[in-house]
Amino acid sequence: MSTTIPKATTTTFLLGVSTVIAQSILLRESMAAMGGSETALGLVMALWLAGMSLGARLGVRIGSPRLATALPVITLVLSAVGTLLLRAAPAILGATAGESITTWYAVWLWTVAILPTACSGGLAFPILAGALGKNGAGRAYAIEAVGALAGGLILSFALIRFGSAAALLVTIGGIGAIQLWSRQRFSALLLFATCAALASIAGDQLAGATWRWSGHPGEFGSWAETRQQRLEASAGQPTALYANGRLSASYPDPYSVLPPAHLMMLLHPDPRRVFAVGCATDGSVEAMIRHQVTELVIVEDDPHLLPLLEKWYGNGFGRVLDHPTIRLAGSGPLTAIETARDRDLIILADGDPTTLRANRTRTTEFFLRCRRALGPSGVLILRVGVPDTYLGGTAGELLATLISTLRGVFPAIVAVPGERILLVAGGPDAQVSLDVDELERRLHRRPGASDALPSAMLPLLVDPSRQGDLAAFVDAADSPPNTIRHPRAVALAASLHEARSRPTPARVLGDLRMRGPKTMFFWVLLGAVACLLATAVGLNRRNRIVATAWVVGATSMGWWLLLLATWQATRGAIYAEIGALTGLTMAGVAVGGRLGLRIERPVRALPLILGGGVVISILIAAGTPLWAPGVLVPTFLTLGGLLTGVAFPILGALAGDGSARRGAGIAFAADEIGAASAALIIGTAAIPWVGMTWSAMGLALLSLAVIPAAMRR
Repeated sequence: MSTTIPKATTTTFLLGVSTVIAQSILLRESMAAMGGSETALGLVMALWLAGMSLGARLGVRIGSPRLATALPVITLVLSAVGTLLLRAAPAILGATAGESITTWYAVWLWTVAILPTACSGGLAFPILAGALGKNGAGRAYAIEAVGALAGGLILSFALIRFGSAAALLVTIGGIGAIQLWSRQRFSALLLFATCAALASIAGDQLAGATWRWSGHPGEFGSWAETRQQRLEASAGQPTALYANGRLSASYPDPYSVLPPAHLMMLLHPDPRRVFAVGCATDGSVEAMIRHQVTELVIVEDDPHLLPLLEKWYGNGFGRVLDHPTIRLAGSGPLTAIETARDRDLIILADGDPTTLRANRTRTTEFFLRCRRALGPSGVLILRVGVPDTYLGGTAGELLATLISTLRGVFPAIVAVPGERILLVAGGPDAQVSLDVDELERRLHRRPGASDALPSAMLPLLVDPSRQGDLAAFVDAADSPPNTIRHPRAVALAASLHEARSRPTPARVLGDLRMRGPKTMFFWVLLGAVACLLATAVGLNRRNRIVATAWVVGATSMGWWLLLLATWQATRGAIYAEIGALTGLTMAGVAVGGRLGLRIERPVRALPLILGGGVVISILIAAGTPLWAPGVLVPTFLTLGGLLTGVAFPILGALAGDGSARRGAGIAFAADEIGAASAALIIGTAAIPWVGMTWSAMGLALLSLAVIPAAMRR
């Protein structure tokens, strides 16, 4: 056995590297396929964890150590196949251009893309645990977690900037070379060099194929993967820009973009110091610089986008951004607004809150920051993708939610009708006017603007005949506010923007939310908890262990999803950080796994571990990670991993009855099924339904419910 353990240790470490990179790549690709929606986190993780559970159960009975040695590379190859399937999904499913590809009508494709990769990683775990000898389950858990930490950090800080194809090829070459090194060093070097050389070519080829499969019109031009999203642009003029597969802008667009941009500037009598979010991508900035501004701060949700726009949109756009009054913010809106002060005008034109990331600039918390950044006569303009011609259903509810959120910060709100309504709010001395004569006087005082915008267009832009009904809607709006901890607007906006697609989770969840599922959700949850409390103590020994492992997996995944949602809502996209944040959880798991092996009375420790889980859930419910997300989210991820890691060796040893391979398979399978359940419920439903606070409290109740079972000897 001693000769096989070092090899098993290395393979287990490499398995952790390969599974975290494969999982992270598939998560990134799935989010891009769904237009950046975090719903992909829950849907993909549910499939992934179900596959890991299935693989672990199979690994109890089948599979040799030789097969396990090959599985880290096989896992990565299968994830490359899954990436191709997700990119090709529009062509495979016959989707129309711009349609989100969700699991709702493509469940078979998502299953084929994700399940085999996960099953491959799960299959290797019990085999390697058995090869590691006594306490193999706990040792394998800790070693794999160390590998996952290393893989996550390598992906986020070294490989991700080159795109999914390059990251996978380099990782395949690296792991294959490590495994060949002791026997065939020349072959190992040749394999790594070949994979590295093909990486750049593969990225370009995949981007071009993605453009064709998506059915985008025009000729493919350029692509890039920033730390927040996948971008593609057409060749020539006008340039169509796609972000995560969805049309973001078309430049130049002088007819539908520039006149509304002039109007937004005219809504303030003298906008000298302006803070604008989302006004570079569509070219609005070209109109804004004509209004005698002295400082125009341009902010994009993705700060890495601005240099790409200068290159993709051409020299003319670059000259606009070089205007002496323009200052390009090198950070996202949340960071940039903190240093803004005495602003005359703040424009939020960055799109509706269809995702938690997009929701960052549509919350009470962000509006409070805007209020502090405005001067006494300052004005805030919020653009909403809802037309005033229909204010019923989801569109009306989204508008009412955003109005109520604004009203909690600003005392008075005025709405401008149009295909995209403008909500205008201001400070105590703000002079907001929709009077055509007043707007015309302001226009004539700005020669640069009056040369570009005929005054005859003003009645068309504000349409006085439609203002009355819209004003009545604004006055009557009375919805709960949209906050970070309860992002009510996300499901509404996602449902509205997918209204022309086939049935999607966003639309279905939006319908359920409007039918009052909060009560239903908690009745179901409380009923399940009551059943656990009533039956857990009476279950036989093996079922008590399985039930405890299920809860450990469910709470661990629940914390991970809630903390990633917090990061997304406060710090920026997890598109690049997904590997590193997952790696932090794995770091906690690695340390916890080693500690769990040293506990002298493990059965007595289980109730204490579950009690610690209750404390973590309550702290998350209280919003503690929001105090300092950059520090506390990683800290809570590590603590959650630590508790999970301590519990697993105990559960694996109890489930195995002396067989490390059997114990690892049973405990790992139960843990992954619990995590899959939490991913499906919390990742897709609970956060938009009941918010982060009650989702975390539900996890606390689960831990409490299973403590009596864990206390049985």
